[in-house]
Amino acid sequence: MIRRQRIARLALASLGLAAAGDALAQSNPFYVGAGLGFTHESNVFRVATGLPKSGDTYSTASLLAGIDQPFGRQRFFADAAARYNRFRDNSQLNNTGYGLSAGLDWETIEALSGRVSYTLNENLARYGADQGPALTSKNMERSQEFLARGRYGLVSLLSFEAGFAHRQLDYSAVEFAFQEFKQDSVSLGVLYRPGGLLTLGAAARHTKGRYPFAVESPAGVFQQDDFRRNDIDLTAVWAATGQSTVKARLSRTKESHDALASRDISGATGALSWDYKPTGKLSFNTELMRDSGAESSFGRPSQVSTSAIGNNSQLSDSLSMRGRYEATAKIQAELFARYVRRQLVNTFALASGAASTDAGSDKFAELKLGLNYAPTRNVLLGCAYGYEKRGASSAVSYGYTANVASCSAQFKLQ
Repeated sequence: MIRRQRIARLALASLGLAAAGDALAQSNPFYVGAGLGFTHESNVFRVATGLPKSGDTYSTASLLAGIDQPFGRQRFFADAAARYNRFRDNSQLNNTGYGLSAGLDWETIEALSGRVSYTLNENLARYGADQGPALTSKNMERSQEFLARGRYGLVSLLSFEAGFAHRQLDYSAVEFAFQEFKQDSVSLGVLYRPGGLLTLGAAARHTKGRYPFAVESPAGVFQQDDFRRNDIDLTAVWAATGQSTVKARLSRTKESHDALASRDISGATGALSWDYKPTGKLSFNTELMRDSGAESSFGRPSQVSTSAIGNNSQLSDSLSMRGRYEATAKIQAELFARYVRRQLVNTFALASGAASTDAGSDKFAELKLGLNYAPTRNVLLGCAYGYEKRGASSAVSYGYTANVASCSAQFKLQ
């Protein structure tokens, strides 16, 4: 009863915000909002193909707030969201998630500029994860990322850039402690602008991190895995036209692990994205990425639909595409497709005290179609339908299928 009252209060609050839409000026840097949505999944726990599936419907009530405020040469921005998810049949999965993203763009009178940002998210972890146990209990995933970047040289031919990044991933279920990790990386590079449409870059990047609970022995004692990674990054940004922008990164990567040597990497990694808007109503975003599971998790394309980010693979190759079509000023259709191929390794302890490693790969495909309708500038209604399918080459992973349908309403005042 208390949970139902909580959802009702959030829904009423959102209706109240919508009614007060004209009370806030359009130039106000603040926004507040609320939303209510319903989702049905045909295979909630992503059980293997051939086994009985468990479908369920859950509701999501959310509150939103944010700010985007320039002052002088600086700009402060922040977005926050709180979400309460309630499942109809699997009440053990009921949870409260949240997200926070804040940052500062700064610039001096001279040639110094940069950005500092922090992102924090907590959501229900992805079920059906490779290498992990088949859970039906609640498992919350908490991710953090802190980024700092500074640049010397604003509009000159050459500029220098330095950066720092901290990333951390944690889980509430002890069965998934082996996926927890934290890492820090620093980079130093140079940017070269031969013309107004092209920017080239080169940088050296060093990363150091660890998996605190990488391998569990039969006695319940965990062994930590420390790893180091060095990259030489070559980057390019080409704004070919006002409708087309290409961004690319090609890296020479060497990563070595103390306890999980099977995850060592020595070779090429990188990313490529293309934003293309052929007409005022039609736009496409295509992204290709090859990197370790940890880097792919946090460096994932913006259009990835799942909120959880855990990826325990040695290497992941992903291709994604999102297309948007604005049929009218109020109606927008979206098509999203994604394909991921992962190289997987699983290291576990034997009774003798030695370690054994299983290897394999899996392939994941996702297709999603959505339709959004904005009757007013404060209201957004939307429905989407998606299909997921995974296939595996070994016992390290397994295949499954799932259908996901959702509808939601959001009220946002600014």
